[in-house]
Amino acid sequence: MPRAPFAFSAYQNRALPVSAQRLINCYAEKQPQGAKGDIILLPTPGMDAFVTAGTGPIRGMVELAGLLIVVSGVEVYRVSFDGVATLIGTVENGGPVSLAVNSAQALIVVPESGRGWIATTSTVTAITDVDFPVATSATYIDGYFIVTEANTGDFHVSALDDGTTWNGDVANAERSPDNLVRALRVGSVLWLIGDKTTEIWSNQGASDFPFLQVSGAFIERGTAARFSAAARLGTLFWLGDDRVVYRSDNFSPTRISNHAIEQAIAGYAVVSDAVGGIYEQEGHVFYLLTFPTQGVTWVYDGKEGFWHERESEGYSGYRCQHFANFAGAAVGGDSSTGELYTLSPLAATEDGDRIIRVATGYPFHAESRRVFYSALVAEFERGASAYASTDPAGIDGNVWLTVSDDGGRTWGAERWRTLGFQGDYRGRVVWHRLGSARERVFRLQWSDPVRTVLIAAVFEYEPGQS
Repeated sequence: MPRAPFAFSAYQNRALPVSAQRLINCYAEKQPQGAKGDIILLPTPGMDAFVTAGTGPIRGMVELAGLLIVVSGVEVYRVSFDGVATLIGTVENGGPVSLAVNSAQALIVVPESGRGWIATTSTVTAITDVDFPVATSATYIDGYFIVTEANTGDFHVSALDDGTTWNGDVANAERSPDNLVRALRVGSVLWLIGDKTTEIWSNQGASDFPFLQVSGAFIERGTAARFSAAARLGTLFWLGDDRVVYRSDNFSPTRISNHAIEQAIAGYAVVSDAVGGIYEQEGHVFYLLTFPTQGVTWVYDGKEGFWHERESEGYSGYRCQHFANFAGAAVGGDSSTGELYTLSPLAATEDGDRIIRVATGYPFHAESRRVFYSALVAEFERGASAYASTDPAGIDGNVWLTVSDDGGRTWGAERWRTLGFQGDYRGRVVWHRLGSARERVFRLQWSDPVRTVLIAAVFEYEPGQS
């Protein structure tokens, strides 16, 4: 039996008969030669409650001296490895904050007001130095805090190892007249991202001003959303000013979005509020790009190069927008409350809320001939729940199949099946008598209280004569 044409990356084209592929709350992973499947669909991680830090929403977090500094609403908390949150101060209200750290201080910038605060592990103090500008973002590199100034191409440099002191050291990213909106350290260099262009500077050690532009490192691409930019392991990801998603390749932008994602983003009424976040888990580097106004979260897997979507029940998009790798785990902060979660591959719910996973394939046809489908078989591997000792004995999972014969515009009735009770580690699910069509798209949806992997889906069919 041939494999059913299920998606391995999100690619829902504007012209649905071309491709209606979607992956929601599951992602593709390539397997080595000789494995049962070349590509399997893994579940996105569930969430375990870690700690409550105020009433939220979580606006940003960063690790400082072995603790996690978390901005929740107007409050700032330090969080320990054992999940204890302690209030240490307050900042102004607003949207996401920009955070940067040295060995003893965290600089917090609220772009709406342009003000800055310095947090230690015990206090939060407003920056009162008259040379501190109206700031829109912050980063740290080679002993210096750096902030971008609102509505200019200027960036300012702090005193060495002291974010409370600013001596009027300022430079201009002058190659292009656009405004700077974000500064980020990427590896050993400083990226200065404007609304139309980007410049890359490095520390040259001069006594009057330490940073100079790297020769030839000028990118005619800026960003449409300040907080879409996120860096990890020497790589920067961001939403370009052309609404294309990019990854840095040395000093050049590499397009990583596909045409279908770009068509979707082009149709969003608002993209300036997009928030990008990164976390690492089990060899994958996930870049999550959330559009809060649109209620959509796109996720790029930097290891595999595939895309998927994430949705949390009761939320617009994914419930976490800010992330950190902390206490040996990936930690996410709730966009509506003050909850912090550990993102666990073994958890099958989001702090008790169910996760519905969706895999929509691409159209199957036999050169315009009618195709008669006798069966579809989906093979799942079901791991034990992370909480097997406390789970009810009778819990089971469900999977349902729908088909579309018009390229994914409309869908037929849901055909429900059980995945079996907990402890049934192999779930082989069969649907018979699936009718006929000249073109067909299959969609599988499932929700399971244990970790479930879709290993393969195959179907039996016979082409007609016309």
